[in-house]
Amino acid sequence: MTPPVDEPRTENQTLAGETPAPPGEDALVVLRRIERALDEIRGRLEATARTHQHQEFSLPRLLGGVCQVLAVGVVCVGLADWLYQGTYVRLLVELVLAGVLQVGALTGYTLARDGRT
Repeated sequence: MTPPVDEPRTENQTLAGETPAPPGEDALVVLRRIERALDEIRGRLEATARTHQHQEFSLPRLLGGVCQVLAVGVVCVGLADWLYQGTYVRLLVELVLAGVLQVGALTGYTLARDGRT
């Protein structure tokens, strides 16, 4: 195996992976072909960005958000009961209710993400 030589390329030589331009094809034609390919790639990227940016209304996502807010509210009420020496049974019931609401929120978000609306 011979080591690579650091000599400049001639017009007939190409680097590995490059394809030489067909004879008779003008550089302007090649540039236009590259421009069309880049425009197509940009169009596909913009279409993908639009679909990911816009999310349609989803009832499971809405219900998940409502459950999440209610769970935070119930935890705050439980914290207030704990600070003001409420009964432990009531505190336990509030924390269990907050857990159930949190599971409902996670279920709603999961259903909305999977597209099963």
